Amino acid sequence: MRGAILLGHQHGPDPPIAVMPRQQRSARRPQPDGPRPQNWAQRQQRRHDSRLFRLLDGSFAFRLALSAGSALALLLVVNSYATCRNQNWSQGCLFRDAEALISVGNVESLSIVTAAFLYLLEGHKRRQRENMEAYDLLQTCNAFGARWLMGRIHALESLNSAGLSLAGQQLAGFDLHNLQAPHGDWQEVNLENSVLRQANLAGSDLRGANLRGCDLQDANLRGANLRDANLDGADLTGAQLEGAELSGTHLEAASTHPA
Repeated sequence: MRGAILLGHQHGPDPPIAVMPRQQRSARRPQPDGPRPQNWAQRQQRRHDSRLFRLLDGSFAFRLALSAGSALALLLVVNSYATCRNQNWSQGCLFRDAEALISVGNVESLSIVTAAFLYLLEGHKRRQRENMEAYDLLQTCNAFGARWLMGRIHALESLNSAGLSLAGQQLAGFDLHNLQAPHGDWQEVNLENSVLRQANLAGSDLRGANLRGCDLQDANLRGANLRDANLDGADLTGAQLEGAELSGTHLEAASTHPA
């Protein structure tokens, strides 16, 4: 059966499945309120296009110097404010007793604040390492064929939340129940015979995905793009398909009756 949308559940073995015109489906699909925020991959591309951010990404010495300079400026402002307040904001108080900044206590504070600024500047590097480790974990899990592994689910959710594509991933026969990965790029992913009970894939792009024999009981597929996806023999019991694009979707022998 092609181009079908599940309208609701009724008691009985075969609930009604109706075909709706594409114009009506488009009208029912929720429209975005405004431009979507940039994901991690898009922000990373913008950093790559900027000479300043390329210098930040490529030179630890520059990041350290920038952190130390920012920390020194912050401590100078705090010290000047305290001095002026104690002197009732008299003329020239901002630069008076500037040498008081040089003390054992302030050197310790400078080190701590510098480390804090450096930690913030290293944030994108940590995220980059996490994304690479997530991809490596997926490859390792696939190589060993572990059916259920919490690390795999965490890796998929982490990559999806970063806005990175999961298109073409080989995830056939895996247990991914309760996966929380909405609004992701899952084009042509192979999820044949996988378990996706109560998974959240709302608004995801699943064009051409292989969901043959997939367990999608109570899954959230609202607004998902399932154009040309293969759902033959899939269990869609309780699945939420409101606003989903199902043009060209294969639904032969798919189970849609309530439990």
